[in-house]
Amino acid sequence: MSINDTNIVPREKLAKFELTEESLNSFRKNQNIPLDLYNKDGQILIHKKRNPTEADFGKLLKFEMQGVYFLISELKKTKPNGADKPYLEPGRTTKLFDIEKTSRFAKQSQALIEDLRKTSFSSDQAVFVQNSVNELLTDFTSNPDFELGIFNILEILSVAGVSVESELMTKRTVVAMGMKVRTRKIVNEGKEESNKKDHLSLMMASYLMDVGYSRLEVKQTPKLTKEEYAVVQQHPIISYLMTLPAPEIESHVRTLILNHHRPYRGNGVNNNFPDPRSLFTKLMSVRDKYNREVGKERITQDIELQLHLQENNVTSSSFEEDIAILSLASEYASLTSNQPWRPAFKSSTALKMILNDSFFSYSNKNIRHLLDYVGSSLTNNENIINFGDFVITASVDSERRAHFDICLVLDVGRYQTRPKLQRICSINPVFQKGIKFKIADFDLKSIKIDRRKAIMDLALQAGTTRVIYIIDPELHPALHDAVYKLNLNI
Repeated sequence: MSINDTNIVPREKLAKFELTEESLNSFRKNQNIPLDLYNKDGQILIHKKRNPTEADFGKLLKFEMQGVYFLISELKKTKPNGADKPYLEPGRTTKLFDIEKTSRFAKQSQALIEDLRKTSFSSDQAVFVQNSVNELLTDFTSNPDFELGIFNILEILSVAGVSVESELMTKRTVVAMGMKVRTRKIVNEGKEESNKKDHLSLMMASYLMDVGYSRLEVKQTPKLTKEEYAVVQQHPIISYLMTLPAPEIESHVRTLILNHHRPYRGNGVNNNFPDPRSLFTKLMSVRDKYNREVGKERITQDIELQLHLQENNVTSSSFEEDIAILSLASEYASLTSNQPWRPAFKSSTALKMILNDSFFSYSNKNIRHLLDYVGSSLTNNENIINFGDFVITASVDSERRAHFDICLVLDVGRYQTRPKLQRICSINPVFQKGIKFKIADFDLKSIKIDRRKAIMDLALQAGTTRVIYIIDPELHPALHDAVYKLNLNI
């Protein structure tokens, strides 16, 4: 059958196949193309075939840019070995974390937290943490499938029997490591040694950034008063101060700890904390205290460095990305863990909630690092943005005015934050300022229909348009129902 045959498969029955070097190499190695593959118009490109030739691969590669597709019904077919799973790139089903080692890491973390409730952070503890995260990183990067495999951390911690604090610390460190390693490999291929130092610094910061909570009395409730929230906002400073007695902790790690809730350093409204002025004042006060004490020169030098960085707003793009990674990993860890006031959310739900609350807190690049590089690994190879979903995009015009549009997802390629969309209408968000800024809802009365049904492929655009909200039927049923009916009638 040629691609000119009239037997065309409807587009809604097709899903995009990730045609990568890994998938092609797998076909070659197994001497088998396990799926019928189609072009974007539903015409067959090549049937399932044993012993494919290089000419067959060349034929597929001609359609790489336009997209290669397979039947959605293939997802439901059982493989000969009984595994009811779709074909995936080699390595995508590999579980990356060893159960015994990860459980031991979490239990050791719990013991450290208990010690820190009673004693100061020591050099011995710093060395222990360094060795622990180094072992975790080495195991991760030595796995041949570390770029693709599943982050089975939720599965392991669900039966590890550790405290919530340890669960958060372990989960946060693992997710931050994955984001850092995968994004760094993409932009800095071939510089493994310098990369490893950066990876370890981020992991140390991720591990230690919330130890300040061990010295705080915080109510176990989601509804904090402004005064209680102000106390919570001090934990980065306390965590920083707790690490000062250990010279083994590098100043760069402490800088990350001190700033881990400052992921969006633009000039607009954001949810960063603590406030720069209060942070500067607190550091000045601590420096003056240590200046009067003998033998505290190293500590005062570190504080002087942090004051200089704060006063001059000295940052780099890599530093800002690290801060965002720490903050995103922390949010994910919290949402997927049981809390006294609510059960844990599913991994996919947690990622949707982070995206839907990202407008005032994270840049487009920050969200891409989470969803595009580790997102599907956290959800057993399932995207949170899929064909047929309704999403809301935000864009900024030349006069720095934000515009919000409801769109239908037409296609999702390699990166789920860059889907192909059809614009349905514009809509206005309802902003709310409580203890932080957020989009509380969307005003259905403000809708303006786009009769053109404009198509935009974010994968091919370099503009400001970004997906900021998934209209999920479980998270926002009223909005989803309204948009679904609206789309049927236009």
